[in-house]
Amino acid sequence: MSSVSVLLGARQSDVVQGGQVVLSQMFETFRASYAGAPAANVTVGIDASTLNTPGAGFGTPVPATSAGVTTPDGVTYNYTWTAPWLMITGDYLVTWTGTVGAVTETYQQTVTVSPNFTGAPAPGLYATAGQYRAWSGDQSTPDQVVVTAVQRASEDIDNAIIAAVYPVNQNGLPTDPYVINAFARATCAQTQYLLADNDPAGMKRQYVSLNVGGISYTRARNMTTNAFPLLCPRAAEILHVAGVLGSAALINW
Repeated sequence: MSSVSVLLGARQSDVVQGGQVVLSQMFETFRASYAGAPAANVTVGIDASTLNTPGAGFGTPVPATSAGVTTPDGVTYNYTWTAPWLMITGDYLVTWTGTVGAVTETYQQTVTVSPNFTGAPAPGLYATAGQYRAWSGDQSTPDQVVVTAVQRASEDIDNAIIAAVYPVNQNGLPTDPYVINAFARATCAQTQYLLADNDPAGMKRQYVSLNVGGISYTRARNMTTNAFPLLCPRAAEILHVAGVLGSAALINW
């Protein structure tokens, strides 16, 4: 025996590409009673294939699962969902299923995935300022500073991926979603590193000590070997796992 409460058309919440949303559902003692009841075997699934919306066709972002489902009070169930960066925007169907007593209850909601960033990266850039903020959580650095750092980080990535083979468009930017995602994340990591390093001209790293007032400088002995900007460990890790850097698990694309 089952009871179905359909809330289709009532949006649970909105989430931007790459963002998180907490989906929530209260199970009832019986259909439309609005009285909470403990449920067993609670699962949640997110599917766009049955929705006639711009998001339809993405398939099943989250197959029905109990993993990650929590309950703060025994009657309301929560699930934290992170929408992929490359998620197609539009409405997605959220289906909750659980057993109350001997009755299987099913509830349906919609969650809307909205664009996170305005426009695609400009030619020569692998990420946007918005992507950097979403990846790093940095909301305080001024936009112009971030944009400049993203440009320099993209140039650092260009140097790191020399000899990598992947499909590109007329602007030389990758077209494969997997490659786009890897380059964007690596660029965000390198941007974060450059902002933290706070040495846009690359001068400070040439010295082991610096005394501006007394005009006393000591050049680092090993700086003569650093012909190119350093790639930060996390950016290198992302590119390595993606198969870009030497000795990676995957070779090119």
